[in-house]
Amino acid sequence: MILTDFFHEISDTLFPPLCLSCTEVLPVGEGQVFCPECRNDITFIDGGSCPVCGVLFPDSPAGNHLCASCLGKRPWFISARAGVVYDGVIHDAIHRFKYGRNVTTGAALARILADFDFKDVDFGIFDVIVPVPLHVKRLRQRGFNQSLILARALAEKQGLNVDFSLLKRRKLTLTQTGLDKKERERNIAGAFVAGSPQKIRDKSLILVDDVYTTGATVNECAKTLVKAGARQVAVITLARVL
Repeated sequence: MILTDFFHEISDTLFPPLCLSCTEVLPVGEGQVFCPECRNDITFIDGGSCPVCGVLFPDSPAGNHLCASCLGKRPWFISARAGVVYDGVIHDAIHRFKYGRNVTTGAALARILADFDFKDVDFGIFDVIVPVPLHVKRLRQRGFNQSLILARALAEKQGLNVDFSLLKRRKLTLTQTGLDKKERERNIAGAFVAGSPQKIRDKSLILVDDVYTTGATVNECAKTLVKAGARQVAVITLARVL
């Protein structure tokens, strides 16, 4: 046994992996982040959906088709996909990550995003991944950008680079929590600016965020990038509000 293996065994004995939700001790070496019971509480997104915004059609016999919103007005992004539904243990874990500054939880959530099989996303056509930025004041308060942590995990899995210089947040907005779609759109309007237009021009970009609620934030980001010359922007989030 080499020395590093010995220390890993000691570490696993003294600090065994715990379920992110109920803190039950997990089997060592299996890479699990939730116990079986809590994992059963997670709803992975699958089934019929709008091919553009990704809204689900759980009761539609027609499968995939454009939703009324995208038929009326296409968003600036070409597609939006999420891995899991934003409720239950995922909701609680994301809150601990963002507002409790629990980076360990964030790393585990990033692994869930990176390992999710986005069946209809061809990562090979994209040039770079861009995290949704925080305003510098909020970044100082929180100490990290949760979207950047998620973006780096996805980029490593897909063999892409992350460039957080391509999009900047120039306006410190009110929290979007509790606002309806129109209020969110007004609140976020003009909040972003392209950081390096010469690096954006003719590029296909993936925008990464933690939660898709109404799509107002990622649509404003995509609008900024497309107006700066991006060929196309797709959106990937860890979770989605149904």
